[in-house]
Amino acid sequence: MEKFVKVMFGTTSGAKSDFEYKIDEVNIANNWNPQADNPNDFGGFNYTTEDCIIRWLHRGYTVYEVEIPDDAEVVRLERATTIYRSNKIILHNPKKVDDDLALHFYKISNIPEKSYYKALGAVSVMNYRNTALAIMKDKIHKENIGEVLEEWNDFISHGRKDDRKDKNQLVNEINDLLNEINKL
Repeated sequence: MEKFVKVMFGTTSGAKSDFEYKIDEVNIANNWNPQADNPNDFGGFNYTTEDCIIRWLHRGYTVYEVEIPDDAEVVRLERATTIYRSNKIILHNPKKVDDDLALHFYKISNIPEKSYYKALGAVSVMNYRNTALAIMKDKIHKENIGEVLEEWNDFISHGRKDDRKDKNQLVNEINDLLNEINKL
C-alpha cells in the first residue's frame, strides 16, 4: 500500500493558506468541485506519495502522513508528478523536514526526469543544500542544461513574481552553477 503524504507550513498549506488543518481529525474541504475546468475552482486537498513529495517540498517545512476517510471522494491527477485530491483528509505524525529528510525523499523518489529540475528549485528555495547538490550531481549535465534552465527559471520566476529569485544564498549558488554548466 502506498504511503500518502502532504507537506505544509505548520497547519496551513503552502498552496493555499486560508485553511487551518486539524491534526488527527477529519478535515473537510470548503470547496469541492472535481468537474471544474479551472484548477483553482477544483478545490479539495492535495497530497501525494512519498516517492513524489520531493517535487513539492517548497510547500512547507512539516510533512504529514495522510489518511483518507472511507467516505471521501478521491481524484488522481496525472501530471508531471502524481497528485491526489480529496474532499476529506486526516493528517497524522507531523515531522519537520530538514536537509536529511529531503535527501531521503530524493533517494526514494520516482518522478519523471523533467520534474527533478523543478524539484531542484523546490529544495533550493527551502535551503536543503545537500539535496540540491545531490540532484545537481545526479541529474544535471551539459546535454540537458537547456531544459533544466527552462524548468529552473520557470520555477524560480514563480509566475513572474520573482519572489524566489533571491530567496537565499543557495538559490543564487545553484543558479550560478547552472549558468556555468550552460557556458561549457
